[in-house]
Parts: sequence; structure tokens; C-alpha cells
Amino acid sequence: MTGSTRLAARLVWGRRSLQVFCSHALAAFGLLAGLLQLVAAVFSLTFSAPVAVIVATAAASVVWGAVQAFPPASAERTFDHPRTRVRVIAGDLFDQPGHLVIGFTDTFDTSVTDDLVISRSSVQGQLLERWYSGVQDDLDHALTEALARYAPASVESREDKPHGKLDRYPIGTVAIMSRDDRKLFGLAYSRLTNDLVAESNPERVWVSLCRLWESVYAHGHREPLTIPVIGSALGRIDTLSHENLLKMILLSFVAASRDRLITRELTVIVRPQDLKEINILEIRQFLMTL
Repeated sequence: MTGSTRLAARLVWGRRSLQVFCSHALAAFGLLAGLLQLVAAVFSLTFSAPVAVIVATAAASVVWGAVQAFPPASAERTFDHPRTRVRVIAGDLFDQPGHLVIGFTDTFDTSVTDDLVISRSSVQGQLLERWYSGVQDDLDHALTEALARYAPASVESREDKPHGKLDRYPIGTVAIMSRDDRKLFGLAYSRLTNDLVAESNPERVWVSLCRLWESVYAHGHREPLTIPVIGSALGRIDTLSHENLLKMILLSFVAASRDRLITRELTVIVRPQDLKEINILEIRQFLMTL
């Protein structure tokens, strides 16, 4: 993570940050004031500038509260049964080692031409550029092989869907692709309308995540896995905030990991520009309750 990302993370204040600041600052002020009174009583001291002492005490308390309340740059927890580490960090999905999860629509469209079907700025667009050097045929070939074991749920006509692919797969379909000893789990969590609008909802995301963990358990060999906050950008899940989408990912993973080890390490990547939408202190607290 870059220095600017760390700074951005620490500048995001929310309700929990304010609570932590107030509680620690007040506690520090009370402790320091009590300690000064005790020292003055024991040693019969008289402060020549009591106002300055009060101001200094208050300033020290404010500094202590601020240090405690600044949101951390990341959140993590290691679970013992089974032994698995869960991390939430800001960064670039494609800079992470191990296996990756990429969100797709139910048509597994890949064309970024004129940003008509898929946006170049989307995770799918970045996948095409960074894993397949912008060669769409290579990505389509990999997807065709990965989807060969699934039957389409329906097939659109070219008249109804003028652009993009026509086969629709069930929500929760996982297309597993391999490259350089790494696996990519392509997860269909949203529906692409014939007007080329990607739509999803909390129920579709939850079902998709449950099926994702099953696939990772079967094919991931317990290697580290990185997933973005799916649905937070072009998935148009407007009923849940970025923070709640992140919590859904964490909750579903921990629930699926209760009886079996899915991966030794799960990393959830938050885009740096989305930090303003997520209180990392809240996420850290949420992890501790799971």
C-alpha cells in the first residue's frame, strides 16, 4: 500500500472514530488530572500557572484520543478453528499474490470496445488488459473452456440483445481459469440486461458468495485468495453500502469456514477511492464479533 493510500485511510472519520476519540480523550484527561492532583497532594506542590497546566493536560488528552481514533490502514483477524487469516486492505486487486476472484455478469461478456458492453475501467476490463494483454479472444477462449461443464440457463436472441454474448448462466456460476499456477474464479453475481445494464441485489450476492466458497474449497488447494468488494461499483447494488457489502463477504466466508478450511488466507481488497465509504475501525470491530 502506498503512503498516500495509508494517509487516505487514516483521514476517513466516522461515527465509531468519533466515539473512540471522545472516550479516549476524556479518559486520558481524567487520568492525567487525577495524577497531577495526587502528585501535588503527596509532595505539597503548588502549580504557578494552573491554567497552563490545564491547557497542556487537555492538549495531551486530545492528542492521545486522536492517535487512538485514526482509522487503521487495514483490518485483520486470524481464526483458530479452522486456522485461517482474514485481511481487509486498500490496494490493487491485481497486485496481490495467489488466486483471484473476479465478478462477472450472467452472460460473462468481455468486450470493452467503446465501453459499450463492459467498461474498460471495470474489474473485468482490467482483467482483460492485465492478464490477457488486451486480447479478448484469449479471455473468451479461457471462459469457453471454464464454462463447458455448465449448461446455459437461457439463450437470448440477437434481436433482443444486439450486443455481446447471448448465453445466460445461473447466478452463482463460477468459471475457473488458470494462468501461471494461479487460478481465477470468475463469479457471475449480477444480471446484464439486454440494454447492457448490470444489475444485482443482496440475495444474488449472498447466493453467489456461497457457491464461490464451494468452488474455492474444491479447486483452490487452500492457497491465498483475494476478492474485491463485489457489487460496490458497476453492480448497482444500491440497497447496501460499500461497508455492508464488505461485511456480507466477511460473514459469508466465516460462516462457510466453520466446518472446513477453504483457504489459509482471504484478502478483501478495497479500492482506495472507496475508503471514504468504509470505516475500517467498524470493519475491525465486526471481524472480532465473527
